[in-house]
Amino acid sequence: MTQERYGRHVRRDPHAAARWIAPLGLLVACLACIAAWFVFAQPHGAEPADRGPATVALERDSAVPTPVVKHPGNSPDCPDDDCIAMLVNGDLLFHPELWVNFEGPDTTATDGTAFNFDPLFEPMRRYIEKSDIAVCEFETPIAQRGGPYTGYPVFNIPPEVADSAARVGYTACTHATNHSWDQGAEGIQRLTSTLDSLGIAHTGSYNTEAESYEPLLIESPTGGGTLGLVAGTVSLNGFTADYDWRVDRLRDFGDPNHDADIQKAVDKANKAREQGADVVAMAMHSVQEYLTDADTWQVAEAHALADTGAFNVIYGAGCHCAQPIEQYNDTWIIYGLGNALTVDAPPENIVNNQGVTARVQFAGKKGRPGTWRVSRIDWLPTANKRQGVYQWCPLSQDHPDGACWSEEYDAQVRQRIWDVVYSMGADQTVVREWRITDEL
Repeated sequence: MTQERYGRHVRRDPHAAARWIAPLGLLVACLACIAAWFVFAQPHGAEPADRGPATVALERDSAVPTPVVKHPGNSPDCPDDDCIAMLVNGDLLFHPELWVNFEGPDTTATDGTAFNFDPLFEPMRRYIEKSDIAVCEFETPIAQRGGPYTGYPVFNIPPEVADSAARVGYTACTHATNHSWDQGAEGIQRLTSTLDSLGIAHTGSYNTEAESYEPLLIESPTGGGTLGLVAGTVSLNGFTADYDWRVDRLRDFGDPNHDADIQKAVDKANKAREQGADVVAMAMHSVQEYLTDADTWQVAEAHALADTGAFNVIYGAGCHCAQPIEQYNDTWIIYGLGNALTVDAPPENIVNNQGVTARVQFAGKKGRPGTWRVSRIDWLPTANKRQGVYQWCPLSQDHPDGACWSEEYDAQVRQRIWDVVYSMGADQTVVREWRITDEL
């Protein structure tokens, strides 16, 4: 039988369908085997080679975010991503009656052996190591190695003081004080070059005008951020420097330079932030001595600086006495740290023999302005002697190395300083007495 299609004759074969059934079955079986191989033989988690736009977009949206790297520093309870712990204490105030106790075989030696002040500084080490940045206050200029040396009223102290400050771990020092010009420009040059050679950063007095406008920036070695440091002194003890830029000043209200001094300090603080500082501290040096309360200049000047909003903390030295801690206009102020190291004073000036070491913890997010604040201040009362021997001595409640004077007298001094520290209403949840054994 034939059928005509499109003008051609096609013959139907009644057995044609049967002949295709077997090959089709075999083809289906082969395709099933290949499909099974792709499902079970591919490695676990393997991705198809050709991923469409929808797949890529899905993976991008569901990617795991990079974890935040935190830098808590050496403080015990950093409450944010990053922290910087700055240790500060009072004046390094060296008189002949102090340095004579640390003489070497030849006090005219120029190789660093004329004096050895390491035993005087050494007990600070464990507290410095529990901080990130340690800052000293260099009250006076230093002599050339081998001397001559002079004491009060125009100082020129052994340079080995700086050697021991470096060895115990000070990161930086300020040196804008009422004695900064005692030895003129040569004294400033000796101190700054010696600190440079020892790797101690510094600010406060200068060899060039250009240097005087540059803030000091210190990177925390624990990665938490960058500290800017600015300094200023109210007085040069009646001296007048050859150039006004030689020493950072904070002259009193009524002085024609007062407003310019404040503005220069603020400009340096702002410049520090422009250059990457996360926080800025201000060191003030006063001249009214042996006061329990902050004097009128200290309060007015600290408040004027705080009102600018340029500083995270303001701290002071120069009064040779422990003074209150205050929070004013969101800025913490430590008015007086007393002396870190000094000679004994007579009974009428007994507060000269006492001091405060403070660890200020800044918390925030590195590189993000506006996130930083002072989260705690640990303070430690100190003495200038241990059992009759000149040595920095903590008057802490836990006193890990034993009493400085005696258990009874230590407790009296500690209570006196406690009363002073909190006399301006400092929040005791932020401002705490430092107990090093809790951290050891």
